[in-house]
Order: sequence, then structure tokens, then C-alpha cells
Amino acid sequence: MALMSINNLSVDHRLQSIDLELKQGEVLGLIGPNGAGKSSLLSALSGLVNHTGLVEFNGINLASLTALERARSIALQPQFVESAWALSVHDVVSLGRLPWGDCDQKIIKSAMQQANVTELANRHVDELSGGEKARVWLARVLANQADVLLVDEPVANLDIHYQRDVMNLLSDYARSGHGVIIAIHDLSLAARYCDRLCLLDNSKMVKSGRVEEVLTDKILSTVFNTDVFINLESNPPVVLAR
Repeated sequence: MALMSINNLSVDHRLQSIDLELKQGEVLGLIGPNGAGKSSLLSALSGLVNHTGLVEFNGINLASLTALERARSIALQPQFVESAWALSVHDVVSLGRLPWGDCDQKIIKSAMQQANVTELANRHVDELSGGEKARVWLARVLANQADVLLVDEPVANLDIHYQRDVMNLLSDYARSGHGVIIAIHDLSLAARYCDRLCLLDNSKMVKSGRVEEVLTDKILSTVFNTDVFINLESNPPVVLAR
């Protein structure tokens, strides 16, 4: 049984008839041009926007879950997050425990260590750089310990060192018995870290499957309207516009 199963999901004009599944232990990458529908799909799965179609979590219709049950099962890290208050990093990460009604310090400490923000614990989040904030928000969703993580462009503001660390962290999280769906623009990183890919364009799914089935010259050059260089045999894999 799939950890999450998506059947004929549509979101007004933003997504049309998406069929997809997330298996336990895997990282599923959402790729495609700007405006393709990646963020809309994550928002629909997290319950932030209304949708038609059926979404099941462990065989249970998500629509039948309470808001609290859903929040404990599925955690979302949006692409753009800001704090309205000058909270400390520790307090921001602690917010990830809200669905569980506790502030388990062991879990919070572990989440900060995983996201490499322990040394920032007493800093105010509004004083941090964009890359530091991105890691803090990631620590917050990790503190939830949800079965499914939905992550929207988590490496967009990070240098190559932290890009590697964050992608390794998400991969390890999936391997520990969870599932991760990540929207990502960097196709080389997607090829390196994702088990399967879903390519979206113009609100529709163009192709889903294994990395080598989706990242082909014919498919990518058509969708992105540019010549591409693909070498999936190199270590790490390389996918670039020519």
C-alpha cells in the first residue's frame, strides 16, 4: 500500500487531473517550469487549498481526517515563510510540536541538530540570513515527526554545502520509514537525491517515474524549451541547460 495515493486531483485552474503515489521510504521530486503547479500540489495535499479528486493517506481518505490528525500526519514547509514576531530559533522550532500539544525538548533538540541550527537557538529568527531561516523552518517541520513531509524549494537560498546537507537530511528522513515530497528546480539535485520524479507543466502532469524515465533529452527540451545536457551516469548526476 502506498503511503499517500493521489487520484484525479485538480485545483481550480492551477492543477488538472493529477494521479500520483508516494511510497514509504522514498523521496518524490516535483519538477517543472515556474508556474507549473508544484506549490499548488503541495498546498492541496496539506489541506491549505480546496481540491477535487481523492487523496488517501495509508489507505484513509484525507478528507475524513480531522485537522489535528492531518497536522500530525503531514507537515508542510512552504517556499516562503516569515515570522510575525521576533521569536527565538528555539521557539520557532518548538512550534513544530503544536499538533502534539507538547514541547518535547528531546525531539526539538534533535530537530535543531539535524537541520544544523543548534548554535542559532537563542538568536531571533528575524536577525538571520535567508539560508539560516530556511534551515530553521526545516527544523520546525522535522520537530513534528510527521509521516509525510511536503517541502517546497528547501535549498533555494542555501550554498552548495548546506544544499547537500539538507538533501541528505531529507533522504535520511524518508529512509527512516517516512515519505518526502519535494518541489525542486535544481534538476541535478533532483537526479541525485530523488527516487522518483513527477514532471509538471501548464498545470498538468507530463511524466512520472524513475529518474532516468523522466529526465530525458526529448522530454526536458520540450517542456523547458531549451537544449539540455544530461549525464545521469556521472557522480553526482548533471542536468543543465546548454
